[in-house]
Amino acid sequence: MRIRTIAAGAAALALLTGCGDSGGTTGTPTTATQPSGTGNGGGAPKIENPLDVKAAESAACGTLTPAQVQAFGLPGVTGRVNNTAAGGGCVWVGVNTPAKMSPGLAFLPDGTNLSTILPNKDTTYEAFEQLPAIQGYPAYMALVADLRKSGDCSVLVGVSDVKAILFSFQSEEGSPKFADPCAAVTEFADLAITTIKAGAK
Repeated sequence: MRIRTIAAGAAALALLTGCGDSGGTTGTPTTATQPSGTGNGGGAPKIENPLDVKAAESAACGTLTPAQVQAFGLPGVTGRVNNTAAGGGCVWVGVNTPAKMSPGLAFLPDGTNLSTILPNKDTTYEAFEQLPAIQGYPAYMALVADLRKSGDCSVLVGVSDVKAILFSFQSEEGSPKFADPCAAVTEFADLAITTIKAGAK
């Protein structure tokens, strides 16, 4: 059984450094559009309503409530602090439960955000695709290795001009969310952003 931590190893390092030699391809953009000339460099969109994530960063496992975790399909699973090369975060390890899935998130460190990541998308990622915004925040499927057929997906969400969150989802065959891991991680990101927004008020 595959048990992996979110954004570990080479994937995390590629995300942070923006370097890669695989000559990856870029996915087809979806319905969301990216404003031009309004961002903070690198083609990143300007984020009009930045989200304050300071409190969430200091308690990453509080970004989902127990009720949200249960609604996502992981009853009884609690978050575990998961500090990786991609930044401080949390992972809800449910891969050994009947749900057979483990979502997680990492707050990218200062200096790593959409404006530093987007210029390297063609060379760093095997699959990179703009997604519909999540609660008004720009979102991108960002896969250094495309493991969607193996039940994995990751989504980057820019929550301010200088801050981004990496949401990751890993699953095993038999998981109810295995067939569409990108939909699963998008659902997970939406839940987390709801809680972060509530705490930032």
